[in-house]
Amino acid sequence: MKVRLNKFYLLWVILFSLFACKDDEDNTIEIVNKEIYELMKTVYLWNTQLPVSINTSAYATPADLMDDLRYEEYDRWSAVITKEEFNQYFEEGTMIGHGFMLGLDESENIRIAFVYPSTQAYTQGIRRGWIVSKINGTAATPENVLTLLGDAEVGVTNDITFYDGDGILTNITLAKEEINISPVLFDEVIEQGSDKIGYLVFQDFIDVANDQLDEVFESFIAAGITDIIIDMRYNGGGSVEVAEHLASWLIGKDFAGQPLIKYQHNLNLAASEDTIIQIRENANGISLNRIFFIGTEGTASASELIINGVKPYVESVLAGSSTHGKPVGMYAFSFKDYDYVVLLVCFRYSNGSDEGDFYDGLQPALAAEDDLTKDFGDPDEASLKAILDYIETGTIPLKSAGATGIATRLLETKSPIGQYKKAY
Repeated sequence: MKVRLNKFYLLWVILFSLFACKDDEDNTIEIVNKEIYELMKTVYLWNTQLPVSINTSAYATPADLMDDLRYEEYDRWSAVITKEEFNQYFEEGTMIGHGFMLGLDESENIRIAFVYPSTQAYTQGIRRGWIVSKINGTAATPENVLTLLGDAEVGVTNDITFYDGDGILTNITLAKEEINISPVLFDEVIEQGSDKIGYLVFQDFIDVANDQLDEVFESFIAAGITDIIIDMRYNGGGSVEVAEHLASWLIGKDFAGQPLIKYQHNLNLAASEDTIIQIRENANGISLNRIFFIGTEGTASASELIINGVKPYVESVLAGSSTHGKPVGMYAFSFKDYDYVVLLVCFRYSNGSDEGDFYDGLQPALAAEDDLTKDFGDPDEASLKAILDYIETGTIPLKSAGATGIATRLLETKSPIGQYKKAY
């Protein structure tokens, strides 16, 4: 096996190419499985936990093999996906679907958790908090709703019955489309007394995010914000390059050149790949002594990197519930002649103060619900309210009113790409 170490920023840090020979179409799975096993012995963070030998030909798919090789104690993320899935989301910033995410409220109602702005759904008025009642005449349940929505193919049409934000029954017909993902779901400046609070809902660490982040932060700075809230409650992570860009706006004005991330690999890669990523300079960035975040169990990877990464330099205040707990990073390995991309956990990371290993998630200072009944920016939405109350009073309550600190249950597919791409 030959692995070419050509670095450029895509998934977490690097995309590699695997040159497995395409000698026999009938043996594709066997060849790929063997290469994956050999690769993991070299680069996988927990390579010492792999079996000494394994019959790779006994597995019907690379995904089946990965299920067996994944280190059960910590690894929930290593996976095998198609090149199309990888390229569509991480490189092109597109998806096929209606462009909304679903979650369950405390009464098990299926609610819209968010809608991408660049969609038919958004144009027709569908917003966070709406309840999905029926799809094509069939009552929607937590068990059947994703199946009722159908395949992710352009043109698949659904007649959906909603209860809108006022509780009024509404029928809307939507056709699945190719969507240009808009990572910034919502932004505004909230005025509370003399405070001007920049509020940003950020969903995807993908390449197209950088220009949107620039525009939002420039508007926040022009407005003279006194505080900032970064809402990443469903953001599953993605590109570290985008995380670096976001960090430059948050702390790059005052702390450029300081460590943002420290990578630690296994013994095979430590000497060549262990590195420290420094905070990029951004003379136009914000200069605040605290940053607020909103997180849930759906907040993972690059999102956690940002929350943890700013802590050594400014006060990092997390509201909501415990985050996902992914203090590790992944490399993507693409086969030259086969339609597979292997996503492998290859390093752990810590911040500039060597804080990492938060497998139980980052814990909130302001425990609050993810209130699906209210739209982004509603000052009565529980997680946002917890922060606004703190800004006003200057005190952190023992527990925010009515909060359990447990995130609303989200409806997600078991697809490996689902750890990043949340909408359907």
